[in-house]
Amino acid sequence: MNTITIGVLLPSSTILPMGKDFERALKHELQEKLAENDFAIELIPEFIGQGSKMAVEEAINKLIGYHRVDAVTGVLSNQVAMEIAEKFEKHHIPFLLNNIGEHVPNPHRFNPYTFINSIHSWQQIWSLGYWAVHTFGKRGMFVASIYDAGYSFSNMLKLGMEAADSQSVMSFSIAQLQHDNKTANPKDVFKHIAEFRPDFIFGAFCGGEASEFLQEYVHSGYYKQIPLLALPFLLQPFDGRAQEITVYTAVTTTLDMENVQPIIGELNTNSPFNELGSATGSVLAEALRNKGSRSLKEAISEARAYSIRGALQIDSSQPGRANYVYLVKNTYSGDGHTIHMAVQSALETVDITDDELMKSMEGPTSGWGNPYLGV
Repeated sequence: MNTITIGVLLPSSTILPMGKDFERALKHELQEKLAENDFAIELIPEFIGQGSKMAVEEAINKLIGYHRVDAVTGVLSNQVAMEIAEKFEKHHIPFLLNNIGEHVPNPHRFNPYTFINSIHSWQQIWSLGYWAVHTFGKRGMFVASIYDAGYSFSNMLKLGMEAADSQSVMSFSIAQLQHDNKTANPKDVFKHIAEFRPDFIFGAFCGGEASEFLQEYVHSGYYKQIPLLALPFLLQPFDGRAQEITVYTAVTTTLDMENVQPIIGELNTNSPFNELGSATGSVLAEALRNKGSRSLKEAISEARAYSIRGALQIDSSQPGRANYVYLVKNTYSGDGHTIHMAVQSALETVDITDDELMKSMEGPTSGWGNPYLGV
């Protein structure tokens, strides 16, 4: 029996059990897909805390130098992955990273030994910004907690808006940390909303902060006046006082519109890290089943695997390729378990080779290294 050793980088989170969700789904998928094959899979977890470069490098050095792993996977941001990608090429070990796409992955900073499994949130936000300008007007506003503001979300919204109308204007308001230095106060942003009076708002909050933001969105009456866009992480239970609100989100998938509607609830409300773990397990299982005499890197690069998102595209030289981005209308009144979700239409998308996007990737970027929700 062949033994394959896989290192697994697992971050921690106070918001969502992201590491646990990922590892459990990865293990289940590998066991199920390789049950009748001559492989023994050894998973070696390394805990990387909030996913800083220092913590990740230390974990990788241990996996490669001591455990002699055949491959590495796990959850970490594109920001950190781009900084440590050369390690895998140097040691000829394939690395399949997973994230929601909180930072734009620059293909020039990856190599043939690195692969990306992601829901590409950067692509979703560009599409939402583009659509919102055409639908609601050219005055948009980005509001977020100080934590959520450290990713590429605001820049992608701005790029999408400007692609729709070069005269569009994006203002922003960032909720500062409260006295306990643990969470921000989302109510801070509403005084700036009142001053700017945008045509639409993009809200970047998650966890308890998302619930507080939505509650104030209803209390202020803006839910009747200003359309709200967001990532699905905003869709938290909140006290809406029985008022129904609408939040527009998006999904990235390789499925056509007819096939994405039946699974939209799973894509928008389940743990994304459970799905990412399952998808990674599918890729690795497919690669091992068909490896033959090839290297594991070659087998992974040629694997034809599928997940709930459709055919998986993991080539780090073309991240986001072949994706459709669909607009999703979410309607609910505070109960996160009874959200009505409906796919509205396919949206304009951005390619990683887009001139304005490439220019922005060469400019200054945030120092946020941790994966989204990794706090």
